[in-house]
Amino acid sequence: MKPVTGALAILVMGSSLSGCGYMFGEEGYFRDRGGDYQLSTVEPRMQVPDGINSKPLGDMLPVPGVTAPANADKFVVPRPQPMMVSGNDAGFSLQQTGSRRWLLAANSPTELYGRVRQFFDDYQVPVASESSSLGEFETEWLAFDLQSSNPLVRRLTPSVGEGRRLEGREQRFRVRIEPGVQGANSEIHVLHMSRSQGGPQSEWPDDSDNSNLERALLAEMETYLNQSDTASAASLATSLQGSVADTAELSEDGAGNPVLTIQRDFNRAWAAVGSALGRADLAVADLNRSSGVYYIDLEQSASEQAEEAGFFARLFGRGEPEPESGADRVQVRLTQIGNQVQVTVERSIDSATDLGLARDLLTRIRDNLS
Repeated sequence: MKPVTGALAILVMGSSLSGCGYMFGEEGYFRDRGGDYQLSTVEPRMQVPDGINSKPLGDMLPVPGVTAPANADKFVVPRPQPMMVSGNDAGFSLQQTGSRRWLLAANSPTELYGRVRQFFDDYQVPVASESSSLGEFETEWLAFDLQSSNPLVRRLTPSVGEGRRLEGREQRFRVRIEPGVQGANSEIHVLHMSRSQGGPQSEWPDDSDNSNLERALLAEMETYLNQSDTASAASLATSLQGSVADTAELSEDGAGNPVLTIQRDFNRAWAAVGSALGRADLAVADLNRSSGVYYIDLEQSASEQAEEAGFFARLFGRGEPEPESGADRVQVRLTQIGNQVQVTVERSIDSATDLGLARDLLTRIRDNLS
């Protein structure tokens, strides 16, 4: 038996040694895959289809740059830098799964209810009914074609969508704040309803009548809520001292339009923007303080305009002007929202201007504030 046992042992050892290459070699099943990344290719970034809003995404795990020629046969693969987590990250984010959208908040429903309610107060939208115990309230009906001066209506109108009629229609929203899936998080849900003005329809639909308006309102609430804490603190700190320029911040609203936010009352912001327009050499063709609008003539500078007769008569005129035929004008509009003033650039009260032009003009205004 001993010769047989020895032969079997040698056979097993030989087969195991010959199998190491099959199991652990370069072609083996358990081979070292540490250098496989060198064979990978860089794929183009995913393109979001036109007409869909998206937020820019950065690289979560960027590949470290090469600091030395790769001429060594073997080297240690560097580890990626850890992700930086900031304690100042926004506490509100827009989420979507299929056709379902909501605003995720890092607050409990009880903490959040008053802040969401304040959003509609600041945007001058009356609330028809509310229940703090249910975390729900409903707005009054809004006629977009008759209430175009309302701050929220101006924000939402561009999102109505092509082929959607506003004349003779009225809109309302229901907001519901529910506990989130994780811990103290909350979810803000919006439902939109539309009907003929003065119509009898009153039952809420299962899904929003216009998903674009639902998305636009959630995006506007996201911007407002993320800025509200910072705005309140900044307003309190600068109410007694500091220049207007120190409180001005250029950002974007929920629809991606540039907005210059000034943490001052309307009177001081109006005066500061008027002075900034002059220092920026932007020609003010007319103004309407009650509407909070400066009418800017893009075809000439302020210095050229000052040489023309009747400049001061036009500058201090009242009422909305009749644009000259062929004149290229835009409106710099100031809107009081809570304890801050938002400055925007528009072609008219119901049409937006080019985003690049709007950002350029707001940048010039901000840089000339004092």
